[in-house]
Amino acid sequence: MPYRQNFPIPTVIDPPKQCLCIEIPNHPDWKRVIAGTLGELRYWYNWERTGGTEGAQCAAVWKQVFDSIDWSDMSCCCDQTIFFQWTVDGDLQQSTDGGVTWVDVPQKDPRNNSTVYPPMSGDDGPDKRCLAATSGAELIKAQVGDQLTDDMSRFTLGELISTWVNTIIQSSNPFEALINIAVNQIFSLVISAVRAALTDTVYDTLKCIFYCSMADDASFDSASWAEVRDQIGTLIGGVAGLFLEHLVYLLGPVGLTNIARSGFATEGDCDACECPADCGSFWDVMDGSHGVIIARGDNTIDVEAQAVGGNYYLIVSTSDADQCCVIVSAEVLSGSTPSLTGWTDCGTTPVIGVPQHTGLFGFNSYCVNYFQQQDAGPFTVRLTFVDCP
Repeated sequence: MPYRQNFPIPTVIDPPKQCLCIEIPNHPDWKRVIAGTLGELRYWYNWERTGGTEGAQCAAVWKQVFDSIDWSDMSCCCDQTIFFQWTVDGDLQQSTDGGVTWVDVPQKDPRNNSTVYPPMSGDDGPDKRCLAATSGAELIKAQVGDQLTDDMSRFTLGELISTWVNTIIQSSNPFEALINIAVNQIFSLVISAVRAALTDTVYDTLKCIFYCSMADDASFDSASWAEVRDQIGTLIGGVAGLFLEHLVYLLGPVGLTNIARSGFATEGDCDACECPADCGSFWDVMDGSHGVIIARGDNTIDVEAQAVGGNYYLIVSTSDADQCCVIVSAEVLSGSTPSLTGWTDCGTTPVIGVPQHTGLFGFNSYCVNYFQQQDAGPFTVRLTFVDCP
């Protein structure tokens, strides 16, 4: 064995015990290697030499722990069983007290916490999004839609969907329950009806939904994943929409990103895709005299405040009281930090210079149609918008 330093003596040699569950490769050879490695802690000579008996004490403590391990299933020494359940909203929860209390554990949901495929090559933007959207739609068609048969059983449908999902994200035992629920719901749609509904037009629409919802780097987050599912129901609908929504639901943000980045398609054409306008495009200086928009992005505007009556003002609004956005941030690009902020709630007709509210603005919280900032000195601000919930 190569030379290594002895294990350091812990400051507390025999503290209370705690259960630690780890995942290991499921093979007898691996268990023997792991057991042998952990077993080294049972011998006094592997511990730091202090001139006293501390090494022997540590070895004795560990020997008691080591001898209590059930190596058949690597069970913990403590009696703690973790139970899982899915809420009606599809959130994963766990209980460590026999089901008395439940805690959300989104980090254990493979849809949120699986390996993400590496970024695609090339510049981020519409061309990358189009190729990724085409890959996602064609992958679903080829590997799932085209594999359906009118006479397939619930079991074979479950095998198809479970195997496919497990190639896209890292599944887990609790997640298999969610897959089974989705399979049952899909099977109830009648497979022959689903196959007839999955036309080329449907897949073209699905491609456009992906294209319009994903980020420029061909990725999806929780918000855009939810948007895809909503758009499938609105723009596709019927049994085809239900089928595709179930698949997207099982993939989650990570799986949706992975099929987009799969490289399944080598080219794409998204000229026919008509995407909704980005929220930032709704906003303009309210009367043309209280600020100047010097730059505009997909969901941002850079506004330079203008001097009016001794102060500098930035007043922007949408064209309609019911056309509203959430302002995520107001980043000061230059000049002073505005001393006053005002806003008007969605649905209320804004009045220039007379915001409905003033004070501490709740960024990323309020759905508004009017936003005002002012200060004694000049300033330039970048406003970032997202759609209202």
